[in-house]
Parts: sequence; structure tokens; C-alpha cells
Amino acid sequence: MRINDAILGAVLLAFALVIGLYAQSFPAIPGQEYGASVFPTWIAIAIGGCSLVLIAGGIRHWAETGAVALASWARSGHHLRALAITIALVILYILVSTPLGFIPTTFITLTVLFGILGVRLALAPVLAILLTMAVHYGFYSLLKVPLPWGVLTPWAW
Repeated sequence: MRINDAILGAVLLAFALVIGLYAQSFPAIPGQEYGASVFPTWIAIAIGGCSLVLIAGGIRHWAETGAVALASWARSGHHLRALAITIALVILYILVSTPLGFIPTTFITLTVLFGILGVRLALAPVLAILLTMAVHYGFYSLLKVPLPWGVLTPWAW
């Protein structure tokens, strides 16, 4: 699916305006020439400028492409089903990761995703557990992100 650049540019322009206006509410830093709003304001200006370029390009090609052009995959039942399952898995993760825990939830999610992507049935759980443990190690041990243990709380390290 391809959304016309004018539409995306308009969304980005609105986002840039919100960032720019909100940044102006940041308090001044005592003794500093520049306040906390300087960096977010410059980011908003940069995003706004890029969005204007997108809008101009999108308007130029509007007659050819229209607002939205569907790619071939968007007409495929398999791909739409895979997209729906992926969205459902993200929602499931949000709902059950705290009570079930990061490790079991991520393992289930990755195993199902690998199945959708066509990974061999015997290989999918092996890859899922390896990736789950690698991500857990990276976030929990190295970055000190407090991931939920859920049902594995008695065995937490």
C-alpha cells in the first residue's frame, strides 16, 4: 500500500506544529542563553520543512497515484491474514506480557510469527527461544530494563 506523499506530509506538518508549539511551553533554564525549547523547536522546523517537500511532491503526483495505491500484497488473502495475526499478536503481547511474563509471551509471539513467515516448524521454537533469551539478556541484564517475570517470578535472576 502506498499513501500519497501529500497526505503523509500533512500529517508530519501537523506533528511538527504540535512539537513546535509544545516546545514553547518549556521553562527557561536559569543562567543559560538557550532554553530547553531550542532543540525541540529546531527538530520541529526540520520536520516541518521536510513535510512541505513531501506535500509538494505528493501534489505533483496526485493525478497519477491518487490518495492511496494498494500494492499487490494487499490483495492477497495470505498477506492480509498475516498482517491481522501480527497486529493481534502485538495486542496480545500488550495485554498478557505483565501477568504471563516477558519470556513466555515473547516466545509464543515469535514462534507464531516465524510460523506465519514460513520458518520450518521444528526450527521456529528454537529460533524463538534463542532470540527471546538474547533480547531478554540485552534489555534486562545490559540495559537494566525491568522486564516482567510473570509466571517465572519464582525463578527470576
